Amino acid sequence: MNRLFLALKAQLHDYHKLQTGFRGVINGRWVAKENLHITVCYFGDNYSIDELLEKLPTVVEKVEPLSIKSLGYFEHNNILYAKVQSKKLETLQASISDSFLQENTKLFIPHITLIRIKDIHNKKAFKHILKNYKNETIGTTDTAMELINSHIHSDGARYECIKRFES
Repeated sequence: MNRLFLALKAQLHDYHKLQTGFRGVINGRWVAKENLHITVCYFGDNYSIDELLEKLPTVVEKVEPLSIKSLGYFEHNNILYAKVQSKKLETLQASISDSFLQENTKLFIPHITLIRIKDIHNKKAFKHILKNYKNETIGTTDTAMELINSHIHSDGARYECIKRFES
């Protein structure tokens, strides 16, 4: 089964420092540094790789590097994430979804998942750390999107870049 998605890779200035700052406060599996990304459009196995490679070049465009600012927390699924704000990326995501007749069942929130939290040991410290990162630039995104196939393994996901869209 394919787990295909279109992504914009992300780089954090000091991911290790960020992780260390949460040590003893939260527990979970951090996303590997090389897997940090914004999922622009998730296709799953609704389309074949060939179908995507044929159509994506007509709808994908490069974006300006985006600043990654602040951290956030999706309480409903216990995800700590890095925030990205870009109306252009939101518009591009809607356009790509429309061209593939993807139904947007939820609001697109550009973000980089950092960790699926299993336990918060100290909620007060957790909120304090989040507050300390408010409006702090912690990284940037790439400009070219990638079609990625995710392979699930016992030690986490492994990503295979199928195609990088340079223009």
